[in-house]
Amino acid sequence: MIQYIADIEQAIVAVKELVFESEIGLDIETTGLDPILDKIRLVQISTPLNTYVIDMYHVPLRVLNPILTGGPIKVIHNAKFDAGFLYAASGGVMAEPIFDTMITDQVLHHRGYARSLKDLSKEYLDIDLDKGNQTSDWGAEHLSESQIQYAAEDANVLLPLKHILEEKAVELQITAVVSLENRLVPAICWMERSGVNLDSNLWGELVKSAEAKAVRLKEELNLSVAEHTSSGLDLFGNAAVSVNWDSPTQVKKLLSDLGVKIENTRHSTLEANRGEHPVIALLLDYRGAAKKVSTYGTDWEKHVHPKSRRIHANWVQIGSATGRMSCKNPNMQNLPREAAYRNCFRAASGWVLIKADYEQIELRLAAEIAPDVRMKKAFYEGRDLHSVTASYLLGKPETEVVTDSQRQMAKAVNFGLIFGMGAKGLSSYAQNNFRVKMEEHEAAKIRRRYFEAYSGIKNWHELQSRKRETRTILGRHRILEGERDYTNKLNSPIQGSAADGLKLALIKLWETRHLVNAYPVLTVHDEIVIEAPKELAEKAAEWLKRCMEDGMGEFLQEVPVAVDITSKESWG
Repeated sequence: MIQYIADIEQAIVAVKELVFESEIGLDIETTGLDPILDKIRLVQISTPLNTYVIDMYHVPLRVLNPILTGGPIKVIHNAKFDAGFLYAASGGVMAEPIFDTMITDQVLHHRGYARSLKDLSKEYLDIDLDKGNQTSDWGAEHLSESQIQYAAEDANVLLPLKHILEEKAVELQITAVVSLENRLVPAICWMERSGVNLDSNLWGELVKSAEAKAVRLKEELNLSVAEHTSSGLDLFGNAAVSVNWDSPTQVKKLLSDLGVKIENTRHSTLEANRGEHPVIALLLDYRGAAKKVSTYGTDWEKHVHPKSRRIHANWVQIGSATGRMSCKNPNMQNLPREAAYRNCFRAASGWVLIKADYEQIELRLAAEIAPDVRMKKAFYEGRDLHSVTASYLLGKPETEVVTDSQRQMAKAVNFGLIFGMGAKGLSSYAQNNFRVKMEEHEAAKIRRRYFEAYSGIKNWHELQSRKRETRTILGRHRILEGERDYTNKLNSPIQGSAADGLKLALIKLWETRHLVNAYPVLTVHDEIVIEAPKELAEKAAEWLKRCMEDGMGEFLQEVPVAVDITSKESWG
């Protein structure tokens, strides 16, 4: 039965009944998509017998607090949206505990993308939800019967969906992962609502600098080509050639004319041929500057919220099949690591940004998952694994000092080979990502010595290659078939376990938030950044470090967790 409520007393009576339910379906209709500027129009709550459609233009949100905080499990589809709106509108009341049907479906099918309530209702319940009213005017003073019916139908399918999804999670033995993801929703809402501060003046200066650099490098490219071709320079010393440096076809032809024969002009190909001609190094620098102009230009100003004056990015809880998070509008995880860019993201006046990142977390997880005795021993003794690897590969005594270049080589090898690269791939990876020159025959020799040193990793690779399903330490699964999935069979358990550990750290921050006046503003794979008052910086840093150690520590039993902490006024 559908009951439309536009009266405070009626709402109070309904809430007194609902508070004794073990679970309720929860959905909302809003006047827009911005939880800071837009309003909640309806809150729909379903039970096995009734559906209440509560008109929030006539009922204060505080009336719902008894069922939002604690009480029944709130079954929601895309809970971050609904819980985020409720959190913003109530001034900090979070709807929990939560069961998110969208997130749970992603976990079941190890999908890096989310599906709609309409899709899930059709697949699991064979119900076709009518979405005709989705874009209707929800800000109107009086809603139509069809709008109220539409709102109720969305809420009605949530409890049946939960029961089916739970049964499937039990069958797949992934209930622990489902629990983790549902506990995470409030922490993501918290981080999104907190946002991060952008220094617009610094950003503007950086954009102008990048634009000027791109123009200068283009001129240098033209002059360099003129010096190496028959066209030469004009009477005024300017380049007499005109090349569209953004055209792969023209660039490939030009390089061919200069004697450099390459299959394509992709970044990796150009990096591998960097030393073949001076133009290539200039071209790579130009492309880097041009990308910064196009990707991190003045358009970023549109992401600064007009009311909060902060950037509230869209944090995607499951953004890949491994379980890693992603980010969009804007993508805060894809910013250049250069200090100049990260310095633009600054704490509010009187506050600091505290950054904590896991040290070599994927290698630590590989050591434990494989397991590998030598690798675990190095971590247990607190030694630098890259230096240990360099010593073995070069045949040096472990007591002898390893140079920076030798360590850089070992770093490329460690990160490349735990995910199953062959000699050719390692050679290219070392050059493209670490500027380490390594011929293919050298890479083959290094690869052999590496797996002699870390036989546990080698044995684990062989075991994983025969599996159809991978699991993280927590149990997050992924179905993979065929030789082309070999790399994914290796990186899914490691990257997925790292994602699980970081998510648990965020959960612990949320669940212990009463301990310190601080909040998370950013996360990038193995890193969490919080904002705290300067006078509480030390206490907040200890809190962050403890949550990160405890979170990842639930998965690393034989290898110690190491967290590096820095506290500054900017992210840089």
